[in-house]
Amino acid sequence: MKKNEKDSAKRRAEAEQSTENEQKSASRSYKSVEALHRAIEGYFAKCDRDGTLYGEAGLALYLSDHSEGGRLVSVALMRKWYDGQSCAAFQPEIERAYMRIQSQIESDPRYMDKTMGTRAIFLLKQPRFGGLQDKIEAKQDISVNVNMGK
Repeated sequence: MKKNEKDSAKRRAEAEQSTENEQKSASRSYKSVEALHRAIEGYFAKCDRDGTLYGEAGLALYLSDHSEGGRLVSVALMRKWYDGQSCAAFQPEIERAYMRIQSQIESDPRYMDKTMGTRAIFLLKQPRFGGLQDKIEAKQDISVNVNMGK
C-alpha cells in the first residue's frame, strides 16, 4: 500500500471512530427517545409557564441541564440529531421540537411587534425553521450572437 493510501485509510478510520464516539456520547445524553421527548416537553412547559419565547439555544441548555449524567447537549449536536447524522432515532423528536419553535415564530404576537419583525424574518430563513426565501430569482442566461458583414 502506498503512503497516501495508508494516510487516507487512517483518516477514514479516525473519522469513523469519531462518528461512533459522537453517537455513543449522544445516546448517553438520553437513554431513550421517550426520555428525550419528556425533556423536550419539559422545556416547552417551562417556557409556557414563564412566558418566554422558545429558542434553539434555550432548548439545548434545558436538554443539557436535564440530560442523564449531566452531559452537554450542544446546538451542534441537536443539529446532527435533526439531520440524522447522530442518533437517527432522535431525529423525529428533534424535528418536532424545531417545528414547534417555528410555529411559535410564525404565530406568536410578540414576533409581530415592530421591534421583533426582523428577528422573526431572520429566524424563518434558517433551514431548521422553514428555510423561507424572500423571492426566487429566475436565472436568465442570455447570449447574443452578432455577425457584422461577411
